[in-house]
Amino acid sequence: MSREDLGADTSTQDWADLQNLGRELIRWEDLMGNSQARNRWSQVPPRAPDQKDPRPRPRGRKGKGKQISCFHASTRVRMFTTTQGSPEYKRMDKLVKGDKLWTKRYRRNRREPSQGHVSIVKCVMTFACPPEGKLMVELHGNFLTPDHHVAKGRGEWSTAGALAKSDTDSTTKLVHTVYNIKLQSGGQIELDNKIYAATLGARFDAVDLGQDPIYSEKTTRYLEELPEYSSGHIHWARGTASVDQYGMPRPIRETHFRRKSAHPYS
Repeated sequence: MSREDLGADTSTQDWADLQNLGRELIRWEDLMGNSQARNRWSQVPPRAPDQKDPRPRPRGRKGKGKQISCFHASTRVRMFTTTQGSPEYKRMDKLVKGDKLWTKRYRRNRREPSQGHVSIVKCVMTFACPPEGKLMVELHGNFLTPDHHVAKGRGEWSTAGALAKSDTDSTTKLVHTVYNIKLQSGGQIELDNKIYAATLGARFDAVDLGQDPIYSEKTTRYLEELPEYSSGHIHWARGTASVDQYGMPRPIRETHFRRKSAHPYS
């Protein structure tokens, strides 16, 4: 093709662009016909592994993907009373700072007798769920998140989801707000029908599988520095917290905490 074939109105720049395009097409045709040039990338030897640390590096943040284990608002928690034989219960969404709960002591051996003691509520925490809701499973009348650690009577510890599978009458529900509590010294609270459940700060990584969790002060000490902790209630809006390797909420931006003059459950 010559410049005259393009017509009299063709500019010098148009003709130069057309020539460049032709040269590029010829170069690519030559490249595709040359198998050695086409496959040159496959001939590059693989990168040698790092001799200093041959182990694969973990991706993502430690604890990423974990979620907070929580209770339904209607969960009934056994309170501490001096009247024997007449247990009293209070809904999770009615608990306040200073409430005394009947909790179970840590047992090194599951065959040891279960000893109760008093634990004081230091802070009630609520967590906003996704718009589609958070799934909760029923365990003998108690609704919990499926990954919540629980035990039936003197049985071994498992998750609510695992125990609910063996209960043919178990149901599920979707909720938009879930609850958990921080106790003064930690402890397993007693729910309806002799179901024991872990609270914030429970550590299962330091005990044998199925055994009672322990509570380490180091795990929850940072909570005292949160601006709303002293009020006895913290609400975590969506996107304001990450979850660490122990299932504890960690603030992303403290400015998201919501202060209220009155207790939010009234």
